[in-house]
Amino acid sequence: MNREDSRKLLVKGIFIVLVTVGLQIPSVFVKLAVSGREDMSDKAKREVAESWGGNQIIHAPEIIVPYVERYYDEYAERDMSQEKLKTAVADEVTVNGTASVEMLHRGIYDIPVYRTELAFDGVFIPDAGLVAFARQKGECWLDFRISHRNGIDGKIVLVMDGHDYDLESSGSSLRARVPLSRLNAGQPMHYTMKMTVKGMETLDFVPNAGAFTAVLVSEYDSPSFHGAFLPAERNVTDDGFEARWSVNDVNMYDGDSDAYKFGVDFFVPVSMYQQTDRALKYSVLVILLIFMGIFIVERLTGKSVSIIQYIVTGLSLCLFYLLLLAFTEYMSFAAAYLIASMMTVLALGVYFKAILKSSAAYVFAGAVAVLYAFIYLLLTLETGSLLIGTLALFFILCAVMYFTRDVNKQENFVN
Repeated sequence: MNREDSRKLLVKGIFIVLVTVGLQIPSVFVKLAVSGREDMSDKAKREVAESWGGNQIIHAPEIIVPYVERYYDEYAERDMSQEKLKTAVADEVTVNGTASVEMLHRGIYDIPVYRTELAFDGVFIPDAGLVAFARQKGECWLDFRISHRNGIDGKIVLVMDGHDYDLESSGSSLRARVPLSRLNAGQPMHYTMKMTVKGMETLDFVPNAGAFTAVLVSEYDSPSFHGAFLPAERNVTDDGFEARWSVNDVNMYDGDSDAYKFGVDFFVPVSMYQQTDRALKYSVLVILLIFMGIFIVERLTGKSVSIIQYIVTGLSLCLFYLLLLAFTEYMSFAAAYLIASMMTVLALGVYFKAILKSSAAYVFAGAVAVLYAFIYLLLTLETGSLLIGTLALFFILCAVMYFTRDVNKQENFVN
């Protein structure tokens, strides 16, 4: 290869690198499109949460007693009083739940929601101090908190010591007045409460009790357990799951039960937008490898591929991700990836057949198809993707080194 050919080759190589870098601009716009569509999906979820119920956080009922604290104010030099609330959690609480998951359709979006039948069984053993506070103002309440009250479906059935109670709204809680005659120091107060709760994606419990046990059963087969405590026992199969949590007050060293919530996620682990965004992370690699393939084909066949044709090829590779994004909103990610990659491979195959006028175009199209299949494999792997990807890149680099070993000898590349 003479000096002029070497100079042209160097200039073309520089232009190819610049084109690769420049093609990140349309990739950024595709990423913005993914982000925008994801925002629209989140908006649809918020609309569903407003009418169905959002991520539910459920507390066990507590005893609330209003009382008056009297003290001497040295600054004012007189006796003062202040109203406060005394809270007592149950000594033991057991929650049994059965959850069913369904899809709500909001426009083109499928939003997973759940409906849970919950049965509480708890015991309060009031101490003398609580009883004394209750006698002071003559009031005692059973207080129940849930994060999204619009998710309560139907009536809550509350029974304490054989008597039915009605819950009424009080600020952010639901309350039932407890007669003082039933509040006696050291005498257990047993309650049961049954309810149906609707929510979206996440169901959490707050272990506000001396001993808190939760058992949840569902036909949903892809749960994600989270929070301060994982299930002590779990059984996840294709037919659903059963999980059991057991928490007591010694597990919560700072005493704030709200900080120790736990539960399960019912949403799809990786959304279509997350999958598309993950695929976009490989865009530079895909463009670079395909440009390297074009360069090798160009040198092996002796056919010249212009910078404009490199740019058009790169734009088609960027358009692949926009096709993928559009298709995933109407079908599974696997089907969308297959269709988008087939369209891209077919377009590139026809394009390079016209450019090269050689059967090498078919080999090139097949290599692009293999590359897309390989990228899909990396996307589906939960572990090992880094190892497999790195090894594959090593072998690709070895192949490039082999085919370019004699790039300085023009006669080795021309048919």
